[in-house]
Amino acid sequence: MAIIEVFPGSQTAIRDAVALAVEGDVILVHKGTYHENVKIRSDKNNLRIIAKHKHRAVLDGRFILQEAFGLNNVAGVEISGFKIKNYLFGGIRISNGKSHRILENEVSKISGVKGEVKPFGIYVNRSVGNLLMRNKIERIGNVEAGSGIQISNSKGNWVLRNRLLNHSLHGLDIGLSFHNAIVGNRISGNKSDGIMISGSDNNLFFNNKLKQNRDNGVFARSNNNFIIDSKVKGNQKNGLLFTFNYNMALNNGIKNNERSGVAVFSDFNDIQQNKVEKNGNNGVFIHDPHTANLVLENRFKSNKPKNIKDQGKNNNIVQND
Repeated sequence: MAIIEVFPGSQTAIRDAVALAVEGDVILVHKGTYHENVKIRSDKNNLRIIAKHKHRAVLDGRFILQEAFGLNNVAGVEISGFKIKNYLFGGIRISNGKSHRILENEVSKISGVKGEVKPFGIYVNRSVGNLLMRNKIERIGNVEAGSGIQISNSKGNWVLRNRLLNHSLHGLDIGLSFHNAIVGNRISGNKSDGIMISGSDNNLFFNNKLKQNRDNGVFARSNNNFIIDSKVKGNQKNGLLFTFNYNMALNNGIKNNERSGVAVFSDFNDIQQNKVEKNGNNGVFIHDPHTANLVLENRFKSNKPKNIKDQGKNNNIVQND
């Protein structure tokens, strides 16, 4: 295993290092500004591309280049410690890959191009088993809608302890993806939902903080997702919105959302042991004609006009305070 050191001064400095590297090598990028689009393909598995001084190796697209890093049909790459800004489409893209580690990067000011793909901070597509951890992603999408992290057609990814702030659409957008773990993230100030889940079943959302998003804290258009031990506060629509079946909200703090704490437009959901306070359109609101939802052992306080409003049929409301 070799260590390849990279210094600014060439328009292809990091790309040249990638071309030289073989499996297992470390590319150590020194502080400075790099105007590059770095592409890593299938013959470059298991590289580590690391900023020597965290956030002082800057990739600046100057609103000309499309994205900072593109990982395509490759496995086991680490991208760590970079500051990424001023790209047209995105920060880091993973396509048809697995087992990547995207760690402690700062991504901001991704503009988007009208009529083109939605801009992103980090995009995971048709990929498995990647770790996205401790990244700070903010202000994605100036021209059209953009999200902090997008996960599409993927499974078994870990999204841990990221900050997803002030995007033009969602903080986290999960579509057609399964068995992912979303843990310990801080998601706020986004112009639509904090988390959008669409066509994506069997995901875990644990210990996240979702506050002051313009739409819902979480919009679950999917089945069998689990939202546990999270803080959902001050969102301009609902704290949690369930429009598909078999979802669970357990032991969350849901407070000061302008509409419902939990709004239910589906069946067979479990709402258990949450603390639901001061929401503007009922604490829990089950809409007509939905059935067989369970509201169990929640603590309610000062929701308007009611703590629980049930317009559905045969829902079970048991032992709430």
